[in-house]
Amino acid sequence: MIGLGHRGLELIESMMACPECEVAAVSDLYEGRREKAVQQVVGRGAKAPKSYADWKALVHDPEIEIVVIVCDWEMHIPMAIEAMKAHKIVASEVAGAYSIQDCWDLVNTYEETKTPIMLLENCCFDEFELLTTSMVRHGLFGDILYAHGCYGHDLRGEITGGDINRHYRLRNYEHRNAENYPTHELGPIAKILNINRGNRFLRLSSNGTKPGVGLEAYTKDPRCIDKTLLNQHFDQSDIVTTTLVTEELQVVTIRLDTSLPRFYSREFTIRGTKGLAQGDANMILSGWGYHRYL
Repeated sequence: MIGLGHRGLELIESMMACPECEVAAVSDLYEGRREKAVQQVVGRGAKAPKSYADWKALVHDPEIEIVVIVCDWEMHIPMAIEAMKAHKIVASEVAGAYSIQDCWDLVNTYEETKTPIMLLENCCFDEFELLTTSMVRHGLFGDILYAHGCYGHDLRGEITGGDINRHYRLRNYEHRNAENYPTHELGPIAKILNINRGNRFLRLSSNGTKPGVGLEAYTKDPRCIDKTLLNQHFDQSDIVTTTLVTEELQVVTIRLDTSLPRFYSREFTIRGTKGLAQGDANMILSGWGYHRYL
């Protein structure tokens, strides 16, 4: 396991629920995080994992079979490529590529090494998304024409607390403007539309609002814990909307919405000729009747 922040420790807990899984080594820049992860494993009655400050040492440890990458976004591709070249199976958390070249480097490394890599996305396995996927595959929604999703999550406190809490989102919002977290909504939709299983995305267009307005306002809010950010400029748009078109001429819209006041929502929506699934309302329309999923 490379990366031992909140998500990394959660994944260790999930993996240790599988008796056949051994957490053999952990890596993080911060010693306190490494110690916490080791104690977490030992506390479950397992052997203490090796602890590495240098992630490359973990990757090249001959006893390691699988490398799980859960660290800052910028390092996902370099770490994945290093691990695949060392013939270690890779599982990589959300985010990843920063450029088209990153994407090609990942593809070319797989073609060269044939080392398996899995892009992790937990929202593919939520109950409502799984139910909808099954219903689509059984033909209950007819031809699927449109899908929509959103990463709607008020992260202003987490983002602006980045330097204090050692979280990488802050520098990304300061220096990038992108749809930076698409897979929570796009992962389940891609499964339903059989993306790269006979169907594919052909093109997309993406537009963002005026950069930085929401976060710059939040730095003046008493809830902002890092007062050094007052008057800091942020390059990231508060809302980014992206439209994708598939080879089968389905339309998908997704939205990043993380730096304005709001409630959490993924807005998971599937529209077909025979019905509709609407995640926010836990509502499914199939045939001629509504069914509320609880």
